[in-house]
Parts: sequence; C-alpha cells; structure tokens
Amino acid sequence: MRIAFFVSAFPVVSETFIVNQITGLLDRGHEVEIYAREERRLDTLHPEIEQYRLMERTIFLDRIPRSGWRRFSCLAGMLRECGGATDISLLARVLRLLLGTKDSSFLPKLAQIALLLRQVRHGPYDVVHAQFGILGKGLVALQEKGVLPAPLVTSFRGHDITQHTNSAAGYYDELFARGELFLPVSHSLKQRLVARGCDESRIRILHSGINCNRFRYRPRTLDQGEPVRVLTVARLVEMKGVGFGIEAVARLIREGRCVTYSIAGDGPLRPDLESRIHRLGMQEHIHLLGWRDHDQLVRLMEQTHILLTPSVTAANGEQEGIPNVVKEAMAMGIPVASTHHSGIPELVEDGVSGYLAPERDVERLADSLARLIDNPDSWPAMGRAGRAKVEREFDMERLNDDLVALYGSLLTAREEPDAGMRGEY
Repeated sequence: MRIAFFVSAFPVVSETFIVNQITGLLDRGHEVEIYAREERRLDTLHPEIEQYRLMERTIFLDRIPRSGWRRFSCLAGMLRECGGATDISLLARVLRLLLGTKDSSFLPKLAQIALLLRQVRHGPYDVVHAQFGILGKGLVALQEKGVLPAPLVTSFRGHDITQHTNSAAGYYDELFARGELFLPVSHSLKQRLVARGCDESRIRILHSGINCNRFRYRPRTLDQGEPVRVLTVARLVEMKGVGFGIEAVARLIREGRCVTYSIAGDGPLRPDLESRIHRLGMQEHIHLLGWRDHDQLVRLMEQTHILLTPSVTAANGEQEGIPNVVKEAMAMGIPVASTHHSGIPELVEDGVSGYLAPERDVERLADSLARLIDNPDSWPAMGRAGRAKVEREFDMERLNDDLVALYGSLLTAREEPDAGMRGEY
C-alpha cells in the first residue's frame, strides 16, 4: 500500500508513537510519505528517523515562499514537474480549483496541492492518514476537490477532541461525514467522538504502542537508607498537573519521608513551578531538570522507583490520550501514581500496577504516593503487572499489525460495499 501520513510538525520529540507507526509500516513492506505543516529542527534526531531516512520521506508544507511572485513561480514549477507524469484529469481539477478560488490565501493552499501532485506521479495513495483530528478536518477540502481521493483515516489523540474549540458541536461534522475510519487511542476518546456525532461503526480504538523490547524490565527495590526517587516526565503545561505533584510530594517530605522528586520537561509554566518549589522550601528535594531527549529519559527511568503522572483536565478542556511515558515506565517495571484522567485508567490499573487519585486532589494524590513509598515490598509485583499489561495491549508490533489489518478492511469495504469494516481492535 502507498500511505500518506499528515502530521502537524516533524520530527517531534514527544511523538515517538507516530515514528513507531511509520517504521512499522515500512518494515511490513508498505510505502509511506509524510506531509508536515512545519519542520522542527532538533539537535539530535530519534535513531529510527535517521535509520529509516524519514526526513527524505517528508514534504514540509511551510517551505512555501513568502512573497507572491515567488509563490506563483514555485507553484508553476511544481505543476510543470507533475504535468508529464500525472493523471491529466487530476491536474485539470487542480487548475479548476486555481481558477475558481477567490480567497487571497489560495497560493499557499495550491502550493500544498502541488506538493501532493508531485507524489501522485508515483501512483495514487491507497490510504491518507491524518494523525490528529484537526488535520483530518483540513484534508476534507482536498477530498472534496478530488485531489486526495483515497480513503481518509483520522487518529484522535486527546487535545484534538477535548479542547473546547475542537469539541464544539458541529466542529467535525464534515470530517465525520466524509472520513471513512476514525482511530481514537482510548475508550474515553471514542465516547467523545460518539457524543459529537461520529458514526460508531466507523470507529476502532487503536492504542499508541511502544517497542517493549527497547525497555529493560527490572523489579524496583529500595536499599537501606536510600531515598525514594520519584520522577515526572511532562511538558510544563496545565494539563500535566505538575503543580499538584509538587504539592503532594512536598506534603510527604514534610511528614518525614525520604524522597527526591525530579521533573523532566520544559514549558510555559516553568517559572511558576520554580516559584512554587521555592515557596514550599523544597529546593533540596524537588528539581526541575528541563528538557531531556528520549535516551536521557530512559536513563532517568532506570534509576526511578515511582513514576508520578498527576494529569488534569485543563481550563480549555484539554485532556491527555494515554501518555506514552507511562507505558514506557510500566514496561520497565516502575509502579505509577496517577489520576483518574481520560484514558489513563485504561492503562494503570488501580491497586494492581499503581494507584489513581481524583484530578486536582493533592491530599488523595499524596495518599497514593504514600502507599507506594511506605510499601516498597509491593513494587516488584506492581512492576510485573504493569509490564504484562503493556506487552498485552500496547506493544507496537501487535498494534502495527492491527493498523495494517484496519487499512486492508477499509480498502476491502470500498471494493465490496456490503462487506463493511471487519474486526474489532
């Protein structure tokens, strides 16, 4: 199959789940081309981005010249490049779009279309996969113009259906009407899609997976006199609830527990969190580490006893899907303290692989942490349960097989309208 992936930006450190899907499809013999709104320039790339030469497979839609005449020249060149090898009827549809467009922003839009045409010369796509709902919404117009006639698959991953602007009634009506398959990453997001009017028969839950083989499982133990090392890995934004984690840990330290708390990540709330740590007098115990790359995060987790993920629903309604870092920590045998937030309870089983507290409840969150800190003998059993859960339901290889099967069922349903989508995932 030839598959077009649409992403907001590429590469993004926190979106290894997208890289996992792309490389999984390539490993299975399929061709993948990536379309990104913008390029993120990173000091170091994820090893698989280099190994699979994914940057060479990526078309960046923000590389459109800013001045009008350069945009026109760029567009004309792209159309000339496509003209000899592209389906003439498809080219004609694009030109009709050019002639019929009144919007002053039509040149950048058509430059994007021309980038698509350049790829179409290698043959039409079998599947177009938008990696977030907002991108799927944007691709509907290209489908309507006949530029992307392939079936449209849309993954929903959290903020794209939970933020108030994205969850308003009618916001996704066109996408729900024209999209052929919707892949929320959790049951909680599926319920939101159905509540917003998405046809349930077009929805399949497909978790984001991790490569379990890359995360070494080790039972957690505590040596005599050793501090309990608690770790949070998160962007420093409201939804991650890091402030509640700081308050909970500070409460336990004041009660006399020997704890060090490290927070890996950066974001707009860092100054506020620094001030809170100072106000609580916890500078010696709670540390903001700043941004860390994935290899550094794995090394941090290797030395961690407990992962703390105090996620909350933000004021704008934004929620998590199921955080990948929790899957990775559980695969490594780390028990988790988290919240009853979005899809997290679908991963962390309360009392089995960790403990869950209500959102924004510092007292209950501290109680969850205290149960873990005070009972290190429970850590190995919780770690084993967590590893088994991730292997069973969140392993990348199995989920990539499921994705290929879903694509296949979608194409079969197109060829045989009475067949419908097959299977549950």
